Amino acid sequence: MERKHAVGLLAIVSVWLTSALALPFVNALNVFTPPQLMVFRGFLTAAMAFVGLRGRVYGADKHTYLIALVLPFATLGLFEGIRHWGVGPTIVIVTATPLVNLVIGACSNRRVARASVIGLVLTLGGVVVARWGGVFQWSGFLWSLFGTIMNGVLYELFSRSQSKPLQKCFWACVGTGVLGMLLSVGALWAPLMQPKLALMVIAFAFVGGFLYWLSNLIAFENLPTNEASIFAQGETPAVIIGASIMLGEHLTPVQWGGVIASLYGAWYLTRNLGKKGDE
Repeated sequence: MERKHAVGLLAIVSVWLTSALALPFVNALNVFTPPQLMVFRGFLTAAMAFVGLRGRVYGADKHTYLIALVLPFATLGLFEGIRHWGVGPTIVIVTATPLVNLVIGACSNRRVARASVIGLVLTLGGVVVARWGGVFQWSGFLWSLFGTIMNGVLYELFSRSQSKPLQKCFWACVGTGVLGMLLSVGALWAPLMQPKLALMVIAFAFVGGFLYWLSNLIAFENLPTNEASIFAQGETPAVIIGASIMLGEHLTPVQWGGVIASLYGAWYLTRNLGKKGDE
């Protein structure tokens, strides 16, 4: 059990790093629309998973195919939110994903440990402070909220699917690419002919697609859903820091205090992983 938790925690750290490196690229690659980025991330990542599986993509369970239906909409909400009002505000809203899982858990009579709730409050409170004073925009907020709800449903499906991690990755990313293609009618693809942009797109797909989702899948296979859902939100301070470095979104001392509080919340949850929750 301890080894399983260790594997899950390493995967969570990978989630933090890959999201911090990839999400700022949604705005760095602003010559492409969010659906176009879904096409790149979806199909290129699916191709990588296909190679890893040596073409053995069939035989997945029903929950894997449900993931393929839900992930595209979670990705659309995330990308559109980032494009409308920035990386920081979007990732702050997405951090509320564990609330969706806690509600689903409560409705399913699933026990929620006190450490999960405390970790959630600390992490969520920290990232709210980290974005204190930011500009509010309804379109960005609604897209982010939509992505958050879809993200919560996605986390539930991750833990229920019994397919191989790369099978989940393949079908989910195929779904993402298909939805992106349907929404990209009339979009311009000529910028892809520029070598620099092409390399950026490949890096975006590999880090933000293949490595990111594989890390998520491994984490949810080795940690309880509630804990994994909350702890995965530790990617928020990592993304805020990444956006600060890559896009020049500098934080005030108060906002940095929020980042530290969020990290403390993640550490608090880590310390309690593997322990029995309160009755």
